[in-house]
Amino acid sequence: MNQRRAILLLLFIFILVAYSQISGRNANALQGLPRPQSIDGSKLANIPPVEIAIQSIQKKIKQNPRDAVSFMLLGELYLRQARETGDIGAYQRAEESLKESLDLLPGYAPAGSALASVYYATHDFERALDLAEQVYESNTKNLQARIIVADAYLSLGNVQAAEAIYTEIEAGNPTPPVLARLANLAELRGDSDKALILIRQAAGDTLRSGGTRENAAWYLLRVGDIYFNRGEIKDAGEFYEASLRVFDDYYLALAGLGKVSAAEGKYEEAISYYVQAINKVPQPDFLAALGDLYLITGGLEQAQMQYRTIEYIGKLAALNQQVYNRQLANFYADHDLHVDESLRLALAELDSRKDIYGYDSAAWAYYKNGRYEEAQAMMDQALALGTYDARLYYHAGMIAYALGNDGQARMYLERALEINPYFSILQSIEARKTLQSIRETAAK
Repeated sequence: MNQRRAILLLLFIFILVAYSQISGRNANALQGLPRPQSIDGSKLANIPPVEIAIQSIQKKIKQNPRDAVSFMLLGELYLRQARETGDIGAYQRAEESLKESLDLLPGYAPAGSALASVYYATHDFERALDLAEQVYESNTKNLQARIIVADAYLSLGNVQAAEAIYTEIEAGNPTPPVLARLANLAELRGDSDKALILIRQAAGDTLRSGGTRENAAWYLLRVGDIYFNRGEIKDAGEFYEASLRVFDDYYLALAGLGKVSAAEGKYEEAISYYVQAINKVPQPDFLAALGDLYLITGGLEQAQMQYRTIEYIGKLAALNQQVYNRQLANFYADHDLHVDESLRLALAELDSRKDIYGYDSAAWAYYKNGRYEEAQAMMDQALALGTYDARLYYHAGMIAYALGNDGQARMYLERALEINPYFSILQSIEARKTLQSIRETAAK
């Protein structure tokens, strides 16, 4: 009997220690990121502005036009320029430089993986996957290529394959880029608590390691995004502000602060932030949010100007259409404009990008075209991972309502507003109106 008690006691102690280690790791991940108000980026690497770095490499290439390494470095700098400034044309310049590098030095793995990154960034996912697989097969130490393989799998809808690769890499090399991807997966699977732990760890590791300001700002931005998606507006705003302090005039952080200000009802402040972001990069999503703000504050003419600009940008060039395809489809559907074109764009996007947001975009476009059964079939795919996203549940609720399923519609719409009552300036108003109508009908 005493022996049995001793065994049980040892087992209890083992479980207690294991639990404390797991809890400690989670607590350390949360505590490892400083309070957002204390983050300023002063310990981050001071690297030359991207434009100056590009000019320096261009001079080297002029001196030696057959320098494959310099062409590769130039391509990576153009990639950085695209990330920092949102200049889509920089992707084309990156592709040209990297192809030149590979022409001079066939099979050069760094140039190959960087070119695969360009294809991925411009939403050419099949091409990115094929090239990244080739690079990794020839050089299994090239983790960048391996990560791009997983990224492409995820965008093409193969979640299990992507997760297996991320987990495999994380086991031996838990770097911020891998942690960020695992955070994204956790959020897609509806586990925002785990997503927060992972992305905070990634941001903290980047700040401690002295990474670049742009990289650190992006991780802090993602922390803010996850808080915002949970409806935790104050925390989101603090991390967007930290991101902006780390990387001056960061257009994504400015737009993030625009979202937060709009959620707080500070519409003039929100307009100011979005104007600043659009002056840096006129992305369709930013223009749509700004137009919606003008609309609800009585600036109909200004709103229409933003909406017209979205259509202009979406049709500027083939690459613009490729990158902004989904944003344009969603804009049309949200605003009941060219709904037939919205459906065409959404289905074209889904043909090459079968992730849950591709199915959601198609579902919403089908709904706006009055094709509710097809919308429901697409929405089932969009909800398949259990993603806890207010916009997804709003779309699901509106589709259920159109099909006469008031009980399901009520459940979905309540969940959308519970997750994040600020998910959209205009659509959240529509969610509340529809929910009120359902409740009034049920009360009769």
